[in-house]
Amino acid sequence: MSAQRRSAFRIQAAAAAVLLAAACSRPAPRSNPEIILVQHPTNPAASYVAVKGIGSETAQALKRLQPGAEEWSRVFTVRVLGTDNAANPTPIAGKYGVDGDSVRFTPLFPLDPGRKYQARYEGAEFLSGESSQLAEAIVALPAAAAAEPVHVTGIFPSSDRVPENQLRFYIHFSGPMGRRGSLEHVSLLDDRGKAVVDPFLPVDGELWNADRTRYTVFFDPGRQKRGILPNREMGFSLAAGHKYTLLIDREWVDGNGNPLRESYRKSFLVDAPDLAPLDPKGWKITPPHEGSRDPVSVIFPEPLDHGLLMRAIGVRRNDAPVVGDVRVDSNETRWTMTPNEPWRSGDYALIALGVLEDLAGNRIGRPFEVVSKDDKGEDDAAINAVPFSLLPPR
Repeated sequence: MSAQRRSAFRIQAAAAAVLLAAACSRPAPRSNPEIILVQHPTNPAASYVAVKGIGSETAQALKRLQPGAEEWSRVFTVRVLGTDNAANPTPIAGKYGVDGDSVRFTPLFPLDPGRKYQARYEGAEFLSGESSQLAEAIVALPAAAAAEPVHVTGIFPSSDRVPENQLRFYIHFSGPMGRRGSLEHVSLLDDRGKAVVDPFLPVDGELWNADRTRYTVFFDPGRQKRGILPNREMGFSLAAGHKYTLLIDREWVDGNGNPLRESYRKSFLVDAPDLAPLDPKGWKITPPHEGSRDPVSVIFPEPLDHGLLMRAIGVRRNDAPVVGDVRVDSNETRWTMTPNEPWRSGDYALIALGVLEDLAGNRIGRPFEVVSKDDKGEDDAAINAVPFSLLPPR
């Protein structure tokens, strides 16, 4: 055994001895732990689960545990209950603390209103091997029964045709969604109604916007790029010439703990893969009249990525940004901006950042299929300028 491992073993043994000594130095008085859900009156996100009546000696022993210690998962756990009332084997993440003769669990993410959780406390058994201090309860924040169930308002790309090497979908909702369960509620069905095996990229971090009304689904890029192992073994997630359906099931829970109003389906046909880089020379800019607040519009020869279109294109006048309202329509082939102030004379340019992509991930001057050995992502912030001139005043 290495010196480092011997040192770590001695530290763990010492910590265990301290806990056992504190818990067993004299018989602990009997207590009846009670699990309660402490609800914040105005902010449900601040609610927490507590165990009261654990006894002063147990409380002192638990205080010696580090806040993030693995042992907490043996003392006090909170698990999601499924529709069959079976507890998820993995406890939810959160922070632990001891206050008086109570132990508190604050979830890392707020509890979903209406969702049931199993809370289980086994503090005395962990510390001394006794099983007398066991408490278990089902807790839940009340669901907002009066709230209108959230529904899917649309999916982008909005077109009913996509390339074989399509990279992502954006799912838009009418209201905030809950914090648990995402990709498990999304499936891809082929033209026979059979689920496609592993078409999407499982991502640890949830791909939500700030108010949780838009969720991004990525196709597995390993399957969507030719020549690399997943593509060679499994092929594209989509096959040109076939029809597919993206299915969002109703069991996806919204921010009020309610299931979606209804399931949602988007059917589409698959075309050949798109392998060509973006070329601004093919963009058609329709300039506005000087002195007006008419929109400037840009028509693209192919659909571009909806999410990126909303933030990666803009207008500059004399190298200063022009502020206005942006719209994307015509199946993501047209971008328009209506300025807050009338157009004034000056040097104008349409600006496209390097992150702009089409549906297959192709960027300006760089196809998705080709990545240089020296590519470190510097082109993400690159600025591509397309000059244009205002029309004369009316």
